[in-house]
Amino acid sequence: MKLLNRKPSFCTICKKQISHKHKPKREWAIEGPLCADCYLNKMHEQYEIGIKQKCVVCGIEKKVPDLWEPRWQWEMKGLFCKKCFDEKEQEFHKLQDYCSICGVKFGFLRYNAKSKWKVTGQLCKDCWNTQKAKEG
Repeated sequence: MKLLNRKPSFCTICKKQISHKHKPKREWAIEGPLCADCYLNKMHEQYEIGIKQKCVVCGIEKKVPDLWEPRWQWEMKGLFCKKCFDEKEQEFHKLQDYCSICGVKFGFLRYNAKSKWKVTGQLCKDCWNTQKAKEG
């Protein structure tokens, strides 16, 4: 007879009978008790996910401290490796410093394209005037 008439417990993952129940964390999405081995394995998986992540662009798996966060202007989520971050940074500066249509380097003035034109980036005066004449 068990102490206080408790029924035997079984691990949710490996189905072994357990004497001590470990309660799984909510983010694991597991219902029911775990044995010590399964609990440690799940903890190790969570730790590995927190330590290593993939680059959003190229998919290379690296440690989180070696990855870079995107700039807020890029409107992206995830982390970048150094190579992909530098490429994206170069592309961003190109959009900021050069006309999207003709590629001329901006001086003091630059113009934002209207949303109905479907042009990414900014325009020089000549390109803005020609786009306005074409599409209004």
